Amino acid sequence: MSYAIHIPQVGSPDVLQRIEHDIPVPAKGQVLIRNHATAVNFIDTIIRRGEMPAGMMPDLPHIPGVEGAGFVEAVGEGVQGISVGERVAWMGPIGAGGYSAHSVIDAHYVTPISASTSFNAAAALPVNAMTAWHMLVNLGHAQAGDTVLIHAAAGGVGTMAIHIAKHLGLTVIASVSGGKKDYARAQGADHVIDYKTEVLVERVKEITDGRGVDISLNPISGDSLRDDMSALAPLGTVVLFGFLAGPPAGTFAEDMAQHFQKSIAVRVSDIYTYFTAKPDAFNRDMQQVFELARSGVLVPTITVQPLVDAAQAHQRLEAGETTGKLVLEID
Repeated sequence: MSYAIHIPQVGSPDVLQRIEHDIPVPAKGQVLIRNHATAVNFIDTIIRRGEMPAGMMPDLPHIPGVEGAGFVEAVGEGVQGISVGERVAWMGPIGAGGYSAHSVIDAHYVTPISASTSFNAAAALPVNAMTAWHMLVNLGHAQAGDTVLIHAAAGGVGTMAIHIAKHLGLTVIASVSGGKKDYARAQGADHVIDYKTEVLVERVKEITDGRGVDISLNPISGDSLRDDMSALAPLGTVVLFGFLAGPPAGTFAEDMAQHFQKSIAVRVSDIYTYFTAKPDAFNRDMQQVFELARSGVLVPTITVQPLVDAAQAHQRLEAGETTGKLVLEID
């Protein structure tokens, strides 16, 4: 038997319950992993509250968790390059069941990890690091010498984006609230803006001598998209990957027309589009991400709690009490 924390019904974090269940069997092309760590993502809390968009809410009861790390216990027919007993990390879709001691994952989304990378650190990387890598490299086409503006830079994705951007030779401008400025600097940000007390566009123009940034990574949207377009350099790109402040505000046609002569681009990024559409490319990038972890380029900031304390972890995430990533350790 295996065990998990599941969501039996929508509600507060207190609805999370421990259950026992049968160990799943990997089908063709799948890998059975004995998880030793998983990570908490906002999608887990949104599902628990029953606030998923129409048509996207999974059936309840539901075992949350879309990433993790552990040992391979079994492989299905046709799986190559992954062996029983190997240390691995994985990323999966909704329903992957990361809050469980066992998960069955398609082999495309499983990658070996080095002995020097702990399971806790490895579990913190797939969603955040792959999101940051995809936005900077595949969508933003980042080049050494570029300047990037990273909103919510003290969060899990923001932290990984700082590390990757510095590895690629970019100048990093981090936007955070005042209490997290030192954290952003410690992660490698070259400049830090307190968005609560400073005018973001003015500070960006001041830092860049009026030129603007080549890339902006924006999980906020709302009014911030309009500001980002003003903060872009010619041929710059805004990548939207969340709507913490709601959908983009303003009149998009008028806002874009205002910056027509800069030839700017606005992209949206849902990492699961890449996950689903290009699994082979996703796997190659995931291997690259974990090589950066092995070499010390990516060092996630993590807060670790036991899986049985998942309810408390949800409370902390929803209250904004953490920096970096919350990880659940599975015994």
